[in-house]
Amino acid sequence: MTNKQRKKLSSEERRNLIVQTAIGMFAQQGFRGTRVKDIAERMGTSDALIFQHFPTKRELYNAILDEISTRRHFKDVEELLYYAPSYDLEDVLTRLSLWFLRQSTEEEALLRLILYAALERDELLEELVQEHYQRIVDYVAYEVTEGQNSGRFRAGDPGDYARSFFAGLFGLAVMAQVLRQRDYRMSDAESLARNHVQLFLRGLETR
Repeated sequence: MTNKQRKKLSSEERRNLIVQTAIGMFAQQGFRGTRVKDIAERMGTSDALIFQHFPTKRELYNAILDEISTRRHFKDVEELLYYAPSYDLEDVLTRLSLWFLRQSTEEEALLRLILYAALERDELLEELVQEHYQRIVDYVAYEVTEGQNSGRFRAGDPGDYARSFFAGLFGLAVMAQVLRQRDYRMSDAESLARNHVQLFLRGLETR
């Protein structure tokens, strides 16, 4: 990027470029393996310019969280969970699982960010999980509780069941990205989502 091109960027455009570059580099090299200087060099600018927009690493983290939240369209998920035109738990969970698997493929950087944050025990991990996945776990736990109250599901901790559901879903996404073998590709994500949900629900049923 030349000086002339940099001058054409507004402050907001430059800030967005920093965030996008940081997301890509963190996803490739991890948080500890990426310095502000590295981000500046990738952009063809100075680290002083980046510090003008993000004086601390925490502020850059927050910007990344905001950006990912926008891109992942959680409003769509909430509409799926709470405003479905016809309600059937298996159908809703299947569509939710399919959405998650497809998003994990399309937004590969987010999955890599979470894996790096977990491996490096970075403080960003808790916020990433809380912001993007906890609402799915909470929803499933609520539905398990309702099923237990009606006698459909067996007794047990709804939170444990919900976390197991999500862990299996997350595992499918990770295997697809890490192994990249034919058997783990998302070529038939709909079938993977349906099988995952059916196994989960059948395991909970009292009959």
